[in-house]
Amino acid sequence: MKATKAVAMFQALAVKKGAVVRDRAEVVDVTKREGSVLVRTASGKEFHGAKCIVTVGAWTSKLIKSVTGMDLPVQPVHTLICYWKAKPSRERELTPEAGFPTFASYGDPYIYSTPSMEFPGLIKIAMHGGPPCDPDSRDWSTGGAALVEPVARWIDTVMPSHVETSGGPVIRQSCMYSMTPDEDYVIDFLGGEFGKDVVVGAGFSGHGFKMGPAVGRILAEMAMDGEARTAAEAGVELEHFRISRFVDNPKGNLKDSGDQGR
Repeated sequence: MKATKAVAMFQALAVKKGAVVRDRAEVVDVTKREGSVLVRTASGKEFHGAKCIVTVGAWTSKLIKSVTGMDLPVQPVHTLICYWKAKPSRERELTPEAGFPTFASYGDPYIYSTPSMEFPGLIKIAMHGGPPCDPDSRDWSTGGAALVEPVARWIDTVMPSHVETSGGPVIRQSCMYSMTPDEDYVIDFLGGEFGKDVVVGAGFSGHGFKMGPAVGRILAEMAMDGEARTAAEAGVELEHFRISRFVDNPKGNLKDSGDQGR
């Protein structure tokens, strides 16, 4: 629930295990050279390794296009995380201690919420998705009203006695999703000249962070062993997440225009 602290924890654990974390290192190229994988950064630094895992979020389609020429359909979108004020005497009812759940309302708009816990007296209620954006030239003010007003109307219809909408959300946090057409992940070997030496994890479509530990283990096993034992043991079929699903159907796992990925 506290993403920044979670990332810091995972980085600290990685360093403890011997990893080296390079912040603000923009990767601009990945190539094969003399049996190894070479990664170049915008600062000119080079890193060599037997294997490489690409998890660059909203920059995935740009990097994969520049490296392989492939148009991987991972579209960055701009979205807002909104925190709304609980109405007087309703604060405790919206907490985990009171049994308030994490939930999603599948419809138009697609609304999701988590209990009041990050900021006392505030509850996160937001709209899934947003307008397309360029991660390198994003207008942080884009889609403000379009991402807030539908949520306010939903609250006024569903939770009018619990959440205050006048004045809008108290806190707005801008972020990006990396959307695939079917909203299913991309977990696959890059293939081509890279074979199984480069693995891609991308297109998590707003649902990736909470799956980070499991997906990270799967990607690591794919890179190191050429297969994901964790997924197999859990009965998870990774074929569903292959890049090849877009070859004959640009919508991937969607069967027709009426389907909606979740």
